[in-house]
Amino acid sequence: MKGSVTKYTVKGSSRPRWRYRIDAGSDQRHRIQEGRGGFAKEGEARTEMQRHMQEIQGRSAAAPAPPRHEKTLADWLQTWLDTYAVDHCQPKTLDRYRQLANYVTAAESPIAASTTPLTELRHTQLESTVRHVAGLLNVALNKAFRLELIAVNPMLRVELPSFEKKDARSLTPEEIRKLRDACRGDWTFMLVEVALASGARRGEMLALQWRDLNWTTRELTISKSLEQTSAGLRVKKPKNGKSRPCCLPQSAIVALQFQRDVQAEQCRLFAGDYKDNGLVFCQPDGKFHEPDLVSQVVIRRMRKAGISGTSFHTLRHTHASILLSRGVPLPAVSARLGHADPNVTARIYAHALPADDQRAADVWESVISEQTPPLVCAELEHAAPVDDQRAADAWESVIGEKVQ
Repeated sequence: MKGSVTKYTVKGSSRPRWRYRIDAGSDQRHRIQEGRGGFAKEGEARTEMQRHMQEIQGRSAAAPAPPRHEKTLADWLQTWLDTYAVDHCQPKTLDRYRQLANYVTAAESPIAASTTPLTELRHTQLESTVRHVAGLLNVALNKAFRLELIAVNPMLRVELPSFEKKDARSLTPEEIRKLRDACRGDWTFMLVEVALASGARRGEMLALQWRDLNWTTRELTISKSLEQTSAGLRVKKPKNGKSRPCCLPQSAIVALQFQRDVQAEQCRLFAGDYKDNGLVFCQPDGKFHEPDLVSQVVIRRMRKAGISGTSFHTLRHTHASILLSRGVPLPAVSARLGHADPNVTARIYAHALPADDQRAADVWESVISEQTPPLVCAELEHAAPVDDQRAADAWESVIGEKVQ
């Protein structure tokens, strides 16, 4: 029996990981390999490999190993998580996949197929699958199909339950005013002010450093995100893997100036115990905030302001919805949010786009009467080059109650 330990990199992380693979022989059709990844040190991987090899030898002495094609769904999910998902998934995604796998294999799970051999798995056994679990099963069984462990992925025949898509919840200008009033006097005011003005995600806000801000141009560069996993906090790249600039309105700059002064006083008070990570938003001693706790505090401030049915992400939705409703072009808003392309923004915020039905009627009327309707003239203005500054000005008008 042979085994090997190799080093690999995880997308979005600067720290390498180690994995091991064991050649456990072969059956009549396939070579049998077992292994696991995700180790922080080479020695840990080697120790676990030796233990695993002894376990395999013990199984061989007791009884012949079952052929690979007799793996059950539960067995395959565990193998897929340990040998394939660990190489391609972000740590937080892997944590979520493990939770979903535990749901599938739990004794009380409505999916009564976890003990079924892969070759006997049928789509009728998976019909009760909820959408999140369906994603896990589809990816894992696709890998089994590519390895020729099954003839077809049964998830291709599963009809998932329909669900009603809801518009993203955003705050009204009056709710924004109430939230800002509820946050005045504590650290959440500066955080909420910048989150509303930039549309940045929670993790992106908590990973911001002072070096990311150009005070002269008021440009904030969003290049990283703080993530909370079962192994602890880690800084990674943003969701789409790319950094993006964001021009801030004057109200956000004022909030950041105040935040800098508050932080300087905290640094003085903690003296040598202050952990200077250069963070814009951090705990009083300079350490990273825990994202989940930050969300809980912000939701409490929203409830204090009489706002319900919201989350920290509502601040991002509010930013995008208001900019679109104020006429900031879709591509500009999409770039500001860091979406992969404007189509993603359009799908999420279609409700915030100005109604086009009346515009279509006016355009046709202009053809008949040979006149150019006012709405078309306004649209030509939108077609002119527009930069991030327009978005910042539009948001400033909301905070400053100006009339554009």
